Amino acid sequence: MNWSNQWSEPAPFTQTVHNPYDAMSCDELLLEHQHLKDNLEKLKEKEMELRKYIVKHAFPEAIEGINTLELGNGYELKAEVKFNYKLDEDLDKVENTLNRITKMGNEGSFIADRLVKWSASFLLTEYRKLQADDATDLQKAIKKEIDSVLIITDAAPTLEIKEPKKAKK
Repeated sequence: MNWSNQWSEPAPFTQTVHNPYDAMSCDELLLEHQHLKDNLEKLKEKEMELRKYIVKHAFPEAIEGINTLELGNGYELKAEVKFNYKLDEDLDKVENTLNRITKMGNEGSFIADRLVKWSASFLLTEYRKLQADDATDLQKAIKKEIDSVLIITDAAPTLEIKEPKKAKK
């Protein structure tokens, strides 16, 4: 398809032009779109780089979840810190680890069944229980085993500047 034949020549510029794009040719429109698209991709990358930098420096010991920093005058900086959880791609290694957990007794078997959902999807809710401050020795041992096949990487954080709440009159 020859795009340049699909659009008519741009309308001559007059006072009645309502959209600046009306005065552009097909080629000019496509070039402008590509230019904006390229700039948007670069800006997204720079914004993500800056967002990660701010989160790292505003919350050097950030915890997973919402982190808040008072900025003054009622403003708060909120960063939602996330991690990506996935199991080792070597499924034999994962299965062997689950078998070792299963051999740790009834609770080990019960946790191993709930900890990994096949097709090897990691269930974070079960893992969270193993991270709890009141975890039993067995749960700590199970966590140590599953950590040997668990890969945790940073997910994209969110960042928001929250305005102070308005005083009621």
